[in-house]
Amino acid sequence: MQVISLQEAIKVLQNAAKGFEREREFLGLLESQGRFLAQEIFCQKALPSFDNAAMDGYAIRAEDVGREARIIASIFAGDCKEVDLGKGECAKIMTGAKMPKNADIVVPFEEIVGGLNCQESIVIPQGFKEGANIRKCGEEVAVDSGLFEVGEEISENVLALLASQGISYVSVFRELRIGVFAGGNELREPWEMAEDYQIYNSNTMMILATLKRFGFKASYGGISKDNKADLLQILHAPFDVIFTTGGASKGEADFMREVLAEAGAEILISGVKIKPGKPIMVARLRGKFIIALPGNPLAGAVLLRFLILPFLRNLAGANAHFPQALKVKNIESFSLKNRMDAMLGSLSAEGFLLTQKGKYTSGQILPLFQSNAISLFGEECLEVGAREWIKVLPYSMLWGKVECDYIN
Repeated sequence: MQVISLQEAIKVLQNAAKGFEREREFLGLLESQGRFLAQEIFCQKALPSFDNAAMDGYAIRAEDVGREARIIASIFAGDCKEVDLGKGECAKIMTGAKMPKNADIVVPFEEIVGGLNCQESIVIPQGFKEGANIRKCGEEVAVDSGLFEVGEEISENVLALLASQGISYVSVFRELRIGVFAGGNELREPWEMAEDYQIYNSNTMMILATLKRFGFKASYGGISKDNKADLLQILHAPFDVIFTTGGASKGEADFMREVLAEAGAEILISGVKIKPGKPIMVARLRGKFIIALPGNPLAGAVLLRFLILPFLRNLAGANAHFPQALKVKNIESFSLKNRMDAMLGSLSAEGFLLTQKGKYTSGQILPLFQSNAISLFGEECLEVGAREWIKVLPYSMLWGKVECDYIN
């Protein structure tokens, strides 16, 4: 299988996600936060569900503007009594309280001579039109109108709307079962002693932490030895997605491909034309996906963010799984080579500034810490000028339901 372009890799993963079977479960509202809806939600209780006052004041009839009106009642939020205004009558009303019958204006207390302290009558000033300071029934959301589609991420704002409907349980897609494994005889865990010729296992820490930041739970399976038996055992673990790291470079890829073939896996991606990040392998094995990220920390982190995270959101059932680019000004000019480049940088109010002027390697870690955004440039982009507008993906990632071309 040949190394493919980034655009081709994105399409391959989008198509692969279409056949993934997602299980569903019912959860209470707070338990469901961060998950993706497996059902449509329609409005059952209009917002607001009755005409109410948008501020404290006097409920009046429009025909009485400019005249004196007698105060016949005081209405508070939660009152269930019905008040009916006749000609020349008004009522004190508090924010959120139900509007009296025949009332079509609320005049704020501060607009009335005497304000809140008027006891018997008020003189209604001119300048108020019908509907002023009233929240009409259903003006925000009408009954039977659609609230949420399948795949909506359940955020704190979604939860507020669900609660407003008296909904306490929702159907959501089950969380992805993700396993993360490290490979390499040279690796040691951070809590172990390492010799000079050995390296600490930072890649799986990066993967696990990134997944957690974006709402995915993952299990860590430790460091496996470079042999077929260990790798085959990992491939048969009960996960939807299995991450390995350090097994996708040229020599290691032949070994990985051999083991995947022996297990009966279908290789979807065997390298992407991008710097950094070329050595990556993605395979499918009986309904699960194996993702072999590059062993070089920076390369693995970059590919995980803008290629694999969108794929995982798609698998998890999110309808908004397309990364959305921001258009910002580039601060300092720089040159590029004739290839697809992923450039790290810092995003601020001034714009985008390359990290270390773009002079770092895929094996480094510090540039990841010094950056908060990535900008991708196609082969035809050789010069980027100062103050030129470019497309940038922030680390925090914005997600959309419509695909966005985020390559400059």
